[in-house]
Amino acid sequence: MYYMGIDVGTQGARCVVVDEKGAVAAAKSVPFEVLNISATEGWYEQSPAHWQAAAEGAITDCVKQLRDAGIGPEAIRAISIDGTSGTVVPLDEDHVPLTNGIMYNDPRARDQARRVHAAMGAQEAKLGYAFGASYSLPRVLWVMEERPDVYARTAVFAHQADYVAGLLCGEYAASDYSNALKTGYDLIDDRWPDEIGAFGFDVGKLPRIVRPGAPIGSVSRAAAERLGLSTKTVVTGGSTDGYASALAAGAVKPGAWASIIGTTFVLKGVTEALVIDPSGASYSHRLPTGAWLLGGAGNIGGRVLNGVADGQPFDALNARAEGLVPTGARCYPLPGRGERFPFVDPDAEAFYVGDLTGGRLYPAVMEGVAFAERLAFDRMRALGCAVGDVVYAAGGACRSDLWLRIRASVMEKQIRVPDVVDAAMGSALLAASGDMGGLEQAAGNMIRYAKTVDPEPRWVEPYREIYGRFVGDVGRMYGFRA
Repeated sequence: MYYMGIDVGTQGARCVVVDEKGAVAAAKSVPFEVLNISATEGWYEQSPAHWQAAAEGAITDCVKQLRDAGIGPEAIRAISIDGTSGTVVPLDEDHVPLTNGIMYNDPRARDQARRVHAAMGAQEAKLGYAFGASYSLPRVLWVMEERPDVYARTAVFAHQADYVAGLLCGEYAASDYSNALKTGYDLIDDRWPDEIGAFGFDVGKLPRIVRPGAPIGSVSRAAAERLGLSTKTVVTGGSTDGYASALAAGAVKPGAWASIIGTTFVLKGVTEALVIDPSGASYSHRLPTGAWLLGGAGNIGGRVLNGVADGQPFDALNARAEGLVPTGARCYPLPGRGERFPFVDPDAEAFYVGDLTGGRLYPAVMEGVAFAERLAFDRMRALGCAVGDVVYAAGGACRSDLWLRIRASVMEKQIRVPDVVDAAMGSALLAASGDMGGLEQAAGNMIRYAKTVDPEPRWVEPYREIYGRFVGDVGRMYGFRA
């Protein structure tokens, strides 16, 4: 049995096909033709035609890889798709996009966001988040108010993943409750709240909601002919890309946490009960198991390390840094003004303390990110979350064994890096969950770990002492204590 996961991300689409043991049978990435086609400065739009071209290009290539290996398309049992969170596109009754896709980072709906925030305080308090311009509900209200001609012709406001699923199975008016969270869906009562209608918005223009991994429909005959798929293959409910990335890393059971360090830092972990973060730095999605996926995204990460490297080979930098750690320096290496997680401070700026000469800046930035990572876990524990002895890691930072050893030693936890960390793999897990008795079973069968990293005994105590001083620095600089 094979399962297909499709990740429609910020820069392109990736498709993976894996078997029931998680072995990759086919994989392909296709970039979008253009990343932002908006004619208005500061807005961010993409063409659904580019989504389709990239996604279908990746699918057809994977189908060809399978055929070349003697595997027919009927072997693919199910497909699931993830997309960028908050991205929406209005579709007419023939499922034709009426505008470009309004992207997750488009700021145009600030005024609508303020009104949604004011009117839906009870929903925010209930679920532990705050509506902002990055949420899709303010965006659909923007279309209603600023483009009434488009609103009148809209049959459904589809999320990015919904649209791609519709291309495969013909069902465009179905979504999952991961993507629907930012459109205002009540994850506890499983319904669209009455307050949405109070804005004068027709709730009938919003999709019906299923759980991630639940069947939506079978691949249509037209899609099967166009892409080489089988009409026996089921298309299931998907998720956001961040949700899928956390699943791919292994965050599926209570106490499991996925720490993803790429350009920035994302932490997501599973809790049995809904956790409300009074600071607003983190909020929860719901898993198909009934557990919750709590997470936040910070601004620190690999971006600063790339700047420090200044084009030098990372292998050489890591080799030189090996003898310099622990450096004894302390830093919170923000790339600019403001932080979102583990604390919210729009005015926060980076700080650096200690000796950063003699090549120490490069490993000190690694350590600073690791200190912030531990601070985030301390915050999660302070909120009452269970944190296990293992951290599942993903992101570009995992390419550095030195950084992994530093992080394991600072956190005093074992780090496990999955063999396949693509968000598309998380979607493949959702696609397989129906056959395997649930998401936890699918993850147990299909996730393989490429490396395991334990704390360096000689580094643990020095880092414990340095981290204590780092916590004091953060308190003085930002007024934050976990």
